[in-house]
Amino acid sequence: MGAFEPDGTKPGCHMPLPSPPRRAAGVILGLLTALAPAGGFAQTNPPAPPQRIGNIWDSLPHQPTEGGVTAKEHETGIAPDIARERDINKELQNLDEQLLNEEKTHPPTIPPPPPGTD
Repeated sequence: MGAFEPDGTKPGCHMPLPSPPRRAAGVILGLLTALAPAGGFAQTNPPAPPQRIGNIWDSLPHQPTEGGVTAKEHETGIAPDIARERDINKELQNLDEQLLNEEKTHPPTIPPPPPGTD
């Protein structure tokens, strides 16, 4: 290391260096301060199981099934009559066929893979 002035300062520096015991006390105090919060956040209880797994929330199915909806519609009297339901299904079938035909005549464009990825 370098030479020091008689008052403990480096040449050209006006602040004295802390004595070794003060430096050690500062390092120890800093380490204790840094480690102290870590003990406060330690978990003592295992984490609770998740409330949601897939479609199940709190042990109950979250989204209704088609059968469940149809049954509730009939119970409350808001279900469409058989003729209306048949018309709705026929319209949906026509739309499905129309979309499939459009896809056959105009397939989606997929860019070619980059060279060397075959």
